[in-house]
Amino acid sequence: MSAFAAPRSILVAFHPSLARAGELAESLAAQARAGGVSAEVAPLTDSSVQNGDAFMERLRGAGLLICVGGDGTMLHASAYACREGIPVFGVRMGRLGFLTESVEANVAADLARVLAGEARLEPRTMVQVHVGESEPLHALNDVVIGRATLGRTISVEARIDGVLLAEYRADAIVIATATGSTGYALSVGGPILHPSSTEMILVPVAPHLTRANALVLPGEARLRLSVERGYEAVLGVDGLHHRPVGSGSVVEITRSPRTVDFVRLGPETEFYQNLAVRLGWLRLDHVLDTPGQ
Repeated sequence: MSAFAAPRSILVAFHPSLARAGELAESLAAQARAGGVSAEVAPLTDSSVQNGDAFMERLRGAGLLICVGGDGTMLHASAYACREGIPVFGVRMGRLGFLTESVEANVAADLARVLAGEARLEPRTMVQVHVGESEPLHALNDVVIGRATLGRTISVEARIDGVLLAEYRADAIVIATATGSTGYALSVGGPILHPSSTEMILVPVAPHLTRANALVLPGEARLRLSVERGYEAVLGVDGLHHRPVGSGSVVEITRSPRTVDFVRLGPETEFYQNLAVRLGWLRLDHVLDTPGQ
């Protein structure tokens, strides 16, 4: 972890389909300008990921990317930020957010602290995905190989560092980072990793005649997934990129050279408190009444 130096310029991205997101983005930009920081506002949509040159041009040179939306919007923003090494500060407007740091009601005060240099950087590990000779894709959250046809399973051979692990016949295979451990992987029985972890998680979804154990892999592991002959599947990367992986296709997943820095205000241990509240293990009023909080 390292301290975050106050930026000289920021870009505020927002999801245009969320009510009040654009208005809040403009308000945050105005707050930054009032403090002597250069600030611009830009919408961030699904199509931006496929045709993002214009957005990247606006992002280059910024010292901070503020993202107004939910976790999906944060993944979109991070896909750009990791290419330029620009930190991301998330503002939640959705129902549940593990990636965002602030909420609409508190963001003015939180942004003031960020601009005053009171925040820290929390680096997040990513994975890269190779399919054949195509350029690698990079995932902050997860990689999913799932069935292409409703009602049919996929069959995937999994090898770790060249060693055969299993031949899964299942609805899908999820490979998640520590960041993605609280997403799809969690919903299908995977473990939760601390955000600073570099490990990967492999979880089969609804396996047929195979145990459904999740597996935690070292960050430097090389995972090779082969779609068996006679089966068709679809590859999803962070929910942003989708492509068919036909019979006999090979998908290789390793740790990415890219990372994403999240801007955080609380201590590292705040992750556990947020986790307990967001998963319903503790009530927020109980946390606030706990000595030392």
